[in-house]
Amino acid sequence: MNDSRFTLEDNVLKGKVVPYPPFEFNSLGELILASLKNNPKLVGQIDGKTGEEYTFDQMRDRSVRCALWMKAHGLLPGDVVVVCDNQHLDVAMPCYAALYVGAIFNPLYVGMSKRDFCHMMKTTAPKMAFVNEELATTFAAAAEEINLDLKIIVFGRVSGFFEFERIINEQENEKVQNYECTPVKSSGDTAVILCTSGTSGLPKGVALSHIVLMKVQNRPALTVLQADRALIVTPQAWVTGTFTMLFTVCANATRLIPPPFDENTACALIEKLKIHSAFLPVNVMNRLVKSDAVKKYDLSSLKNVTSSGAILSVAAREAFIKAVPSATITVGYGMTEVGGVIIRQSPGSKFGSSGHVLEDSQLKVVDPATGKVQGANKEGELWLKSCTMMNGYYNNPEATAKAIDEEGWMHSGDLGYYDEDGEIFVVDRLKDLIKYRGYHISPADIEDVLLPHPGVKEVAVVGLPHPLDDEHPVAFVVRAESSATDQKVTEQQLIDLVATEMGDFSQLRGGVKFVDCLPRTESYKTLRRYLRDLATSVAAS
Repeated sequence: MNDSRFTLEDNVLKGKVVPYPPFEFNSLGELILASLKNNPKLVGQIDGKTGEEYTFDQMRDRSVRCALWMKAHGLLPGDVVVVCDNQHLDVAMPCYAALYVGAIFNPLYVGMSKRDFCHMMKTTAPKMAFVNEELATTFAAAAEEINLDLKIIVFGRVSGFFEFERIINEQENEKVQNYECTPVKSSGDTAVILCTSGTSGLPKGVALSHIVLMKVQNRPALTVLQADRALIVTPQAWVTGTFTMLFTVCANATRLIPPPFDENTACALIEKLKIHSAFLPVNVMNRLVKSDAVKKYDLSSLKNVTSSGAILSVAAREAFIKAVPSATITVGYGMTEVGGVIIRQSPGSKFGSSGHVLEDSQLKVVDPATGKVQGANKEGELWLKSCTMMNGYYNNPEATAKAIDEEGWMHSGDLGYYDEDGEIFVVDRLKDLIKYRGYHISPADIEDVLLPHPGVKEVAVVGLPHPLDDEHPVAFVVRAESSATDQKVTEQQLIDLVATEMGDFSQLRGGVKFVDCLPRTESYKTLRRYLRDLATSVAAS
């Protein structure tokens, strides 16, 4: 391997070590407030649905007013503030405000269940929650259930709750103009708690510090998250959504707040605003190429598309390039626990790879059965290390100890390998592998065969329990719209397709189940545990 970007030492891929410059600020809140003050006339946010805008001055004014109210109502450095709503112009304000007062903000997905809300609030013990009108009573009930003293502030108006617009209007103009951030004790203090996706169980809270966030902002792995007026199709509670909200301010860029995703709305927005860059999860890319929307709208302005969070197959990549030929696709791989993306493609990267390990990051491949570190082209669990690692899972030392070993390696739970050129290939989640007569089968391999079929819009493969064979692969399929194909695909056609393209072990012995939609997290990841439960109930019946 002859590449100046990384070295290979004892089967460990090591990105180039590049020192960070001294940081001017000790907290991310200080950096954000300074940026807002220094560029008051810059348009900082645009609502993609309504066209309404906030300048940096408006964002500073509204976030500072929120911070003054927080402090007046007893919020202290280190306290936690929950923020839970769909994206709109004011959702970021309590997040910035919490950072100003040295507190921690914790964005939650609006689609969480009451059980999940209770679990996360037991873990983080928030003092305040900023929520939408629909969730106010749910949060109140959850807080009562776990005996939590919680101030609930509503974006809108619900009787009996604080109203966001009213609390910010209560503040004195002089205090707003002279406001300064509360210093944090250390730049290593936690600034934000981000939830894991919860695809395999209850979510955990990933604690990221001020210094980690400032390092990520200073040397972004995904520049699209700081790009001007980029289309970022993720909820704010996901790591890319939160990073975009924070880092566009630091980069003096305008953040586009898109409406909830659907194929036609997204394509219409690209055409209308001549969008140049976009972050699209793999599932969203697949949905776009399977729809008629890419043909209805002019997408030629779209030059750069970035994706992460799932495996982008060669077939899916080629289908997207065919549908949107103006766009260059860059794939990244990482985890919230290591500060986001630490592996990224570069020009000339091989199709199917996630690229090379980035600066100040390391990777090794470990055999899950023996613990032996693997060499090139040998599969195993990906272990990761970076200078932007989490402080740990918030208030969960047991889970932290299971995830990060004594040498500081994050055990990703992902199966993969690197080749002779140091390019890294992610194969699947270890927990998602299907066991058939002692052999391990990758669901992603079967999905890659099924997804290109014109009659298939979405697909997920899981293991169906079997008394003799361990598990049989079963495919849950969402059919393509009738306008996209002449006739509905049948179960036998898909079974025959896999039989033709794949070996005997990977056959769909569990059959094909057609569904209206796949269960997904708000970050567009498939909730395979729900599908496994469904497959188990089918086997039992």
